[in-house]
Amino acid sequence: MTKKFNFFMMAFAGLVLLSACGTENNGATESSVSSSAVSVSESSSQEVTAEAVYQKMYDDSLAQFEAGKLDEAAGSIETLLQNDLSDYSELKEKAAKLKTEINSAQAEKAKADETAAMLENSAYKTERTSDLAATEFEAATGKDIKTVSDDEIKTWLAEKDAAANSAAESSETTDTSAASSAASSSSAAPTMTADEERTAVLNEVVSKTGISPEDNQFYVTKNDDGLYQVEIRHAHEVEGVEISNMVGMFQYDLTNKTLMKMDPLTGEYIPYTD
Repeated sequence: MTKKFNFFMMAFAGLVLLSACGTENNGATESSVSSSAVSVSESSSQEVTAEAVYQKMYDDSLAQFEAGKLDEAAGSIETLLQNDLSDYSELKEKAAKLKTEINSAQAEKAKADETAAMLENSAYKTERTSDLAATEFEAATGKDIKTVSDDEIKTWLAEKDAAANSAAESSETTDTSAASSAASSSSAAPTMTADEERTAVLNEVVSKTGISPEDNQFYVTKNDDGLYQVEIRHAHEVEGVEISNMVGMFQYDLTNKTLMKMDPLTGEYIPYTD
């Protein structure tokens, strides 16, 4: 079955919108992050291991919350609570309480933010809440994507789309020339287009993490070193305010098929494990 992604991507230099611009995420839809669920068997030794894993997930979320990483903490605690914690009632209670505290802090921060009204009425909510989109926009315009008008974002997206199309045409011409030169070699490996390559990256990330492409927003950029950076967020509503939780920031090497996840507290990428 073909996966449907709600994501934005830039060809090599930045972010390109592949789904409808300004996708709005109304309501409190829960994300599905099945890969982080830990199966608990009947053996006591495995139950202890599962409890240790759950405890670490809680501790990580708490540390992120205390460090002011609210979106990351919210994403972490939500992932924990998606597991069956019925055998760990004390931890489940603590996690639920922490989630409430995090969500309240997120809502208070959003309400105090002068740009909250702009976000609420914007047709480009996903762009305004993406860290990657913010970085790309600032590099291109020198402005904060959260404070500019929708017209400025629309213009930026149009320019990026035009640049991506131009790059694609140039790449197609180069590929055609290369194919002609290598026509005599029947062993030449087939090459993917830029869109096919990015789609392959997203398929790999979804496959390895189990994160639902239907319930989350995916933002993709390709670094100068050829690595893909994938930001995944989940939007929901808290106290009447739309909040965007950080599900995870990943780095994927398409050549070596390796996936890394960023530690929100250190900014370092470490090998991803289920």
